[in-house]
Amino acid sequence: MVGEIAWLILEAVLYPGLLFVVLMIIFTQWLYRKLSARIQFRRGPIHAGPFGILQPLADLIKLLSKEDVYNAYGLVKSPLIVISLAIGALVAITLTTPLATKPLSSPFDSVVVLYLLALTPFAIAYLAASNPNPYTMIGVARYLALLVAAEPPFVMSFLTPLIIASKYNGADYSIYATSEVSWRIWLENPLAMALATVASFIGLMAILMVKPFDTPEAESEIYWGLFTELGGPRLALGMFAKFAERIVYPLFFTLLFLGGAWPLGDTGLPSILVILAKYLVVFVVLTIIDNSMPRYRPDQAVEFLIKYLYPLAILALVAALLL
Repeated sequence: MVGEIAWLILEAVLYPGLLFVVLMIIFTQWLYRKLSARIQFRRGPIHAGPFGILQPLADLIKLLSKEDVYNAYGLVKSPLIVISLAIGALVAITLTTPLATKPLSSPFDSVVVLYLLALTPFAIAYLAASNPNPYTMIGVARYLALLVAAEPPFVMSFLTPLIIASKYNGADYSIYATSEVSWRIWLENPLAMALATVASFIGLMAILMVKPFDTPEAESEIYWGLFTELGGPRLALGMFAKFAERIVYPLFFTLLFLGGAWPLGDTGLPSILVILAKYLVVFVVLTIIDNSMPRYRPDQAVEFLIKYLYPLAILALVAALLL
């Protein structure tokens, strides 16, 4: 028992936990900035590290080294505690994936995963609202409206492969067990999976504030929205949480909707590389969309999600239950 606990702590700290997430953030943010620069005919990061790959790390260290500044009406400690817990939650749920050498798995563990996934967006909103500013509060209001419109259908689409895998393959609503057979459930209920995949991807874009759903941080309209009043360590933690979301959410999308490690098994280095390769494809697609789409107005974003995302997610859930 002591050995198992020690191994879990080691995984949580090193791989696929905190250190792995930090390294993935450094790489993916460098990739994001390079791809964005190429699309916009710029060069992107070039100075810190080979090819500028350490620029995200340099930016993070610079923010962490600055003085912790907050306004006279802001909260001091609780926002830092909440956002730190949210980051810890994102790191913890990586242990339920096939990336872990000994994945945590149990019946209905998806309930815990969904709860921990939902914690981070609201932690970011709380961090922003704890330092009130007219621009910040507009950004927070837009963000919460976006979450209310996107989170329920995202959860419904997330549940679709879990229901199908539990119905036909005895997955017991477990994330890891479902990821093992996620390629097979496409054969068992292709209609539900197709609807859920589209709904999940749109919900993913909205939660991650990928254009056209980036209204909470519309620089040309509300300065920097959510992050207007944040600086130093607070901004570093907020951006870290946001970047970690871009690791974990697409990773679960890959595991549940893109077949996980298929066509290989679910253990071993080759399988992990397949999962990471699929994840990078999803990340690149999100990056290209983010740099190519115009921005919705806040009312347009919410209206689109309610008008199209809810019906898709509901149809997928009904198809998973009945077919």
